[in-house]
Amino acid sequence: MSDELLSPEELWDAQYFGLILELEKKNTSKYESFADQLLKKNEIIIEVEGTEIKFKLTPIGCRYTLINSKDGTGMESWTRMGWGKAAKRKALPRFFAKAEADLLIEL
Repeated sequence: MSDELLSPEELWDAQYFGLILELEKKNTSKYESFADQLLKKNEIIIEVEGTEIKFKLTPIGCRYTLINSKDGTGMESWTRMGWGKAAKRKALPRFFAKAEADLLIEL
C-alpha cells in the first residue's frame, strides 16, 4: 500500500512498528544477552543514545523506566509476559526493541 493512502495515524503506526521489527532483527544477540542478564538479576540498566533505561522483572511481566537526562522527561511501560522464565525469555527481546524504539521516537 502506498504511503499516500495511509492516514497520519496509520503512517505513524507503520513507522513505529517497523522500527521495532528493525531493531529486534538488527540487535537479536544483544537483546538475548540482555534477557539472560535480566533473568539472572531481575533488574538491569542499559544506555541508549545517552539515556538510561531501567528494566525490572515483575512476577508476570517486565517494566521499563527511562528518564531523559537532558530535560527530565520520563516514560514507563509494562507488559505481561507470563509467569515462567521461558515465556519471559521469549518475549524480552521484542520488549527491549520496543523500549529502544520508544526512546528513539521521543528523541
